[in-house]
Amino acid sequence: MEENCEIPPGHEWVPALSDGSLPPLLPKPCKAGWWAWPLILFSLVPFDLVLAPFFAEGETEGVPGTAAIVADETADLALLKVQAQVVIASAKLDPTAAEAALDDLANLIQGDRGVAAVALLEGFIQPHSPRAAEWLKEFSKEAPEELAELTGTAVRDGVGEGARETLRSHLGWFAELARGPGLSAPPREDSIRTRSFVVLGVMGILVVLVACSFIVGVVLLILHLRRIQSGEAVNAFVPSRSLNGVLLECFALYLGIMTVSALLAPFFGSAVGVAGYGLAVVIPLLWPRRRGISWREFRIAVGLHRGRGFWREIGAGCVGYLGVLAIASIGIVLTLMLSFATSHFGGGLGGVEESTNRTPSGPEVHPVVGWIYEGDLWVRLACFGLAAGFAPLFEELFFRGALQRYFRGRFQFLTSALLTGLIFAALHPQGVFAIPALAGIGVGFSLLREWRDSLIAPMTAHAINNGCLVGMLWWML
Repeated sequence: MEENCEIPPGHEWVPALSDGSLPPLLPKPCKAGWWAWPLILFSLVPFDLVLAPFFAEGETEGVPGTAAIVADETADLALLKVQAQVVIASAKLDPTAAEAALDDLANLIQGDRGVAAVALLEGFIQPHSPRAAEWLKEFSKEAPEELAELTGTAVRDGVGEGARETLRSHLGWFAELARGPGLSAPPREDSIRTRSFVVLGVMGILVVLVACSFIVGVVLLILHLRRIQSGEAVNAFVPSRSLNGVLLECFALYLGIMTVSALLAPFFGSAVGVAGYGLAVVIPLLWPRRRGISWREFRIAVGLHRGRGFWREIGAGCVGYLGVLAIASIGIVLTLMLSFATSHFGGGLGGVEESTNRTPSGPEVHPVVGWIYEGDLWVRLACFGLAAGFAPLFEELFFRGALQRYFRGRFQFLTSALLTGLIFAALHPQGVFAIPALAGIGVGFSLLREWRDSLIAPMTAHAINNGCLVGMLWWML
C-alpha cells in the first residue's frame, strides 16, 4: 500500500478559483494500488458471453441458463410491442408500408415468443393472411408446446377468453391481438387501434422535439467552445494529479464489487445482487478515509459540491443536456452504421432456428425494458427510481467524478472523455453495437463535468435522459 495522501494542517483543498486559477495548495499525488487496473479489466470482461457456452444446454437449480434467454426474450417482446403499435397504425394509413415494416420485424425477431407475437400481429392486421401460418413454421424445437398450439389455433380459428388468458401468460399484451372464435374481431380491437394511432403521433412529435433539441444543442455547443477558445469563459474544472491514485482505487472497488455480486447472484439468490449494489457504493465512499483522505477532500475532488449554486447547477444540467444530445448523435450514427453493415454484409440473423441462437445485428434491449413490460406498478416505480435516481447519482460519482479526474491528471479532455465514455459504454448490457451511442452520451456528460466541475449538472442531464426514456417506455408499454 502506498503512503497516505495527506494535506498539511491548516490547509484544505478547494475548487478552482473564479478566474480559473489553481488553489494555493493541493494534496500531494499518490499512486494507486497495483490491484486497481487488474480489477477494472476483470470487470470489463463480458461474462455473459464467456460463460454462455457452459450453460447453453439448459439450467439447473440456481444455475443461469435458459432463464437469461427468457429475460432477453421478454425485453425483446417489450420493444416489439412498441414497434407493433406503429405497424398497426401504419396499416390504416399505408398498408403497403405496414406490410414491409412487418417483414422487417419478422426478420429481426429472436426467440419463440417473438415468433408467436409476429404471427398474432399478422393475424390482427390481416385475418385471413396466409403469412401468419408461415410464421408458425419458425418455432424452434424447444418452443413450449402450449404456446405453439394456442398460437396456431389463434391464427387459424381464433380463441376464446380462456385460451386468450393462457396466451396472456406467455405473451402479455400480444394476446389481445388474437382474434376471437371464427376469426372475429378481438374484444379490444378499437382501443388497440386508437392507442396505436396515439403512440404513432406521440413518436412523431418526439422525433421533431429531438431534432429541434439537437439543433439548439449544436448551436449552444459551438457558442460555448468559441467562448472558451477566445478566453471569454473558463471551464470550472481544473486538472490535477492530486488524489488520483485513491480515486482510481475507489472506481475499481465500485466496479469490482458490482461485478462479483452480479456473478454470484444467480447461484446464491437476488439478495446477493442487491447487497452487492449497496456495498459497491458504500465501500468506495469509505475507502478514501482508509487512505488518509478526509470526506471533504474526497467530495471536492470528485465534484460533490454546489458549484455556483445548487439550482444554478441544475439549470446548467438542463441546458447542457441539449449539448449532450448533440454529442450523442455522433455515436448514435456510428451505432446505426455498424448495425446496418452487420445486418447487410455480415449475414444478419437469418431467421430463428433455435431459441438459444442469439446473434444480434444491433444493440441488445436493456433488461429494464422487459421488467417494465411484465412488472406491476411497484416494479415500474423501482425501475424508474433505478434509472432516474440511482444510476445518475452513482454512475456520475464514479465515472465522471473519480475516473474522469484520474484520466484528466494524465491526458487532455478529449482523450479523457473518450476513455471514460468507452468504459462507461462497455459496462452497459446493450452489447457491443451500442458502445458508440453510449460512449457519445458519456462524452457529453464529461463535457458537463469539465464545464461546471460540480457533478450536479451531469447528474441532472443523466437523470433527464434516463427519466424520459423510462417514462416513455412506461407509457407505451
